[in-house]
Amino acid sequence: MTGSEHGGHTLTTHGGPATDRPRFTIVTASFNALAGLRRTVENVAAQDFPDVEHVIVDGGSSDGSREYLESQGQKLRWISEPDEGIADALNKGIAMARGDYILVLQAEDVFVDATSLSSVARDLGDTGRFGTIDIAAYEVILDFGDRTVLRKARPLGWLSSFKMTCPHQGMFVARSLYARIGSFDASYRVAMDYEWLLRARNAGARLLAFSRPVAIMPATGVSTQTGWSSVARRLDEDRRLQDQHATSGLQKMASGVFWSVYKPFKQVKARIGSGPG
Repeated sequence: MTGSEHGGHTLTTHGGPATDRPRFTIVTASFNALAGLRRTVENVAAQDFPDVEHVIVDGGSSDGSREYLESQGQKLRWISEPDEGIADALNKGIAMARGDYILVLQAEDVFVDATSLSSVARDLGDTGRFGTIDIAAYEVILDFGDRTVLRKARPLGWLSSFKMTCPHQGMFVARSLYARIGSFDASYRVAMDYEWLLRARNAGARLLAFSRPVAIMPATGVSTQTGWSSVARRLDEDRRLQDQHATSGLQKMASGVFWSVYKPFKQVKARIGSGPG
């Protein structure tokens, strides 16, 4: 490890809920994205909920990110070292996490407002769901600058077999679930969150979807690029992971029919430049 881990305030590790509210870890992966990293760090720090730690995994940036992280003192836990891509970076952050629930916010991503975490804590704690829900999934606002798109969170049903039904910036995942089914598959360069979600579904994970946005995601990342080469790369990964996690022959057959229509449609859409890929 070429970076060094710095500690923020302590979150006690335990095997099960000891209080009536969860503790959160926010994991952020960043590489040469200082402005976006600052934005995310400042936004997380502004949350009115006290039981939260922010873990930063920097990929060995050369844009001043490491110096910025050093300037934060004990406010953050972080490492700075080369990695093998987004999934590898996130896996490092998940391994460092000490909270009961882990949320991935990439550099530039922010919470909707300062009460976002306290609202999630109430959803899980005040209703008695803390310790019984593996994933609390919320809506995410995708910001294109001139317009926004609301990405909803949906239950882990049949639709999950054909599309990513929960944006990862809205998924509060129990650390115990990562321990049970593993973290992200680094062979996926873009769709690692979708592959993980299908793995969670097939393992019987308990997901509760809420009709409320919790985060804002600028449409600048690899998963939102609209050029055909980028779209095609995402679609190829989606098809591979759907085949990998199909639970029956009928599901595989339905997937084949779906892709015979869907990929040509997306190709036309990408070439005329209409909407997100």
